[in-house]
Amino acid sequence: MHKVSQLRYCGWLVTCLMAHSASIARADADSQLTSRTETLVVTGTRLQQDPIDQPYAFYRLDIREIDQRVGRMAIDRMNYGPGVFIQRTAPNQASPFIRGLTGEQTLLMLDGIRLSHAFMRPGPNQYAALVPDLGLASVDSILGSSSTVNGSDGLTGALDFRLAPAGRGISQGQSWWAQTRLDSGNGGTLEAGLDGAADKWTYSVAFGASDFHNRAGGKDFRQHLLKRPGNSYNAIPNTDYEQYGGSLRVAYQGFDHHLLKLNAGHKEQIDAPRPGGYAANSGRTERLYRFFDPQTFSYLHLQDQWQIDTGFMQRLDTKLWWHHFGEEQFRASLRDAGSATERVRRRQYDNTLDARGIDIQAISVWGAEQRHELTWGGTYIYERTNNQYREFRTPVGSTDLTMLAPYNPQDWDNNTTVSDDSKYQTMGLFVQDSWRVGERLSVLTGLRYSAYRWSFGAVDGDTDDITGSLRALWRLSPRQRLFAGISRGFRAPNLTNLNGIVDRGSSGNPATGNPNLDAEVSLTYEAGWKWHSGENHFSLTVFQTQIDDLIQRDFAATPAVTTNVEDAKLYGFESSWGWVVALSAQQRVTFNGAVSLLDATRDIPLAGGRTFTDNISRANRSFGYIGLGYQPHPNWSAEVQVRWHDAYDEVATHPSDADADDVRLTMAGNPDGSMPGYGVTDLILGWENDRRNRSIRLFIENLADKTYREPGSGVDGVGRNFGINASITF
Repeated sequence: MHKVSQLRYCGWLVTCLMAHSASIARADADSQLTSRTETLVVTGTRLQQDPIDQPYAFYRLDIREIDQRVGRMAIDRMNYGPGVFIQRTAPNQASPFIRGLTGEQTLLMLDGIRLSHAFMRPGPNQYAALVPDLGLASVDSILGSSSTVNGSDGLTGALDFRLAPAGRGISQGQSWWAQTRLDSGNGGTLEAGLDGAADKWTYSVAFGASDFHNRAGGKDFRQHLLKRPGNSYNAIPNTDYEQYGGSLRVAYQGFDHHLLKLNAGHKEQIDAPRPGGYAANSGRTERLYRFFDPQTFSYLHLQDQWQIDTGFMQRLDTKLWWHHFGEEQFRASLRDAGSATERVRRRQYDNTLDARGIDIQAISVWGAEQRHELTWGGTYIYERTNNQYREFRTPVGSTDLTMLAPYNPQDWDNNTTVSDDSKYQTMGLFVQDSWRVGERLSVLTGLRYSAYRWSFGAVDGDTDDITGSLRALWRLSPRQRLFAGISRGFRAPNLTNLNGIVDRGSSGNPATGNPNLDAEVSLTYEAGWKWHSGENHFSLTVFQTQIDDLIQRDFAATPAVTTNVEDAKLYGFESSWGWVVALSAQQRVTFNGAVSLLDATRDIPLAGGRTFTDNISRANRSFGYIGLGYQPHPNWSAEVQVRWHDAYDEVATHPSDADADDVRLTMAGNPDGSMPGYGVTDLILGWENDRRNRSIRLFIENLADKTYREPGSGVDGVGRNFGINASITF
């Protein structure tokens, strides 16, 4: 694994001081400047309205807010809600829990284009961490079912990573920028780019690199992790890795009524360990290593926005895209440890998935006083995998890694993560009507037909479904909104469910896919209140989701298999607030925060027609954050915040998927998988110049140096962490 030397530390620090600004500068330029070519943005709900005017629990974090928060990457800085909690099986892997569900059952999008794919693993997976931070304008959290407009997945919500427009508002010429982050607990990141415009072209290009050393844990982390004295840096082993990325965004408006956009990017993680696969992190001596080298995501988006404004159709958006996911995974363990037949088993997986898609969306406004806005269109996606497997073993009685030799090559094709050359097709037709009933009431109705086909080996299958939703929004006043809705969700089984071989938490007990699975369907009821007044806001949503034919892995079966359980119920609430109090013309105090609560159970059928009600693993949560800020001068700011999570004690107990079998929970918690609650305090200090193009931000994360682990994650959180975040825009 790569280690960061003291010399490299100095290099990062020099870069920080030379930049002499914080990431707020570049972010604020994004918020103040509007691209000359983009006048209309369609969100992940396929609506044009601002989040407050959409009948959803819809929360947007723009890049300015994201860069002001504590966290190594953008996905970390939106943690603790509302409604969203980020789990990290490994420091390089991130899986959002949205209202209690994660992985394949939630939906990830990149700039309104589907990012979730047919190879998504059950439970927590790594794909959200592969979304490049470069070029982001905001992250939208859309809570509640999104199947009506986006198809499969999204049973409890979606995250949409929105890209900034090409040029980021530059009307002519060019603007260079650079930003960096260095902290004692993780390592450093350096990013730089160029925005510009010439004639009818606008463009943005950016590159970034990160070098993360072994994470520095809290003062007591060795008591429950390594159980032995360690070095003075409290370094958690097997948490270091490197990553690189780049992005290009180009827009052209040389045709009448057309805007052409090209977005491309790549992110790659090098030598990235999964700590649960090592004895030092899991406490299981038979585990030697498990790492990814490399793990990649590449994307290419081409979009035409045609502003027609005649007849029945006002606008037509056409999106073409290609996504490529790749990973090479290496795993080694001892077989028959301590016996005369002891030997080493090494497995290598080489998996790729290519997704190609087209989405056509039309917007029509019609009716008396144009009270109806009709959104309609269709989607087609074709996905194909390439999967390779190799296995090597040392001779019986030897653990000499130089003696590894191929083991049963004739069976390698039968042990791939999914069958090689598997195919998955998605087809959908949708229509959505936003009806302005009166000055205060609007109603949103939607209907979608979705069809899915797959093939792997000698198996061909398909499923289809019709989903719909009914939502309403009442404008109580210019500042207040009430909304309510009922929506039907749908999730087709993906390739991993149907044909995959996946274990849980490096358990070594794999569950095989089941080609006879039924699709998951859900019904969600929700209602909420939103209040906005300038910078002040408050929102509250309550919800209940019923899922039928929930797809889960049954580890109690022999062999373990993916199956449908009877049903599941999820209910709870989330709230978010922000308040600004002006003490004088220059001084002000801010108060902000969020809180989320979720209860979730599943009914498992037993012999004799009985059922067993169990908690859904890792779903039952209560968490949030509270922040108090003070701004003595427009150029200076200070904030203290507390991130908290209640004790995770409503654990899954049924042998089919018991938390007691998950090392991510039991290593840092109790034998049944329960984990203690915690509260972590952070301090953030900031400065920016009057032009807001040079700023610097200092932070101390985890002031008390507490040892804690976010429930479900594979490694402890960082201990007391001193850091600097800086950028400059020329």
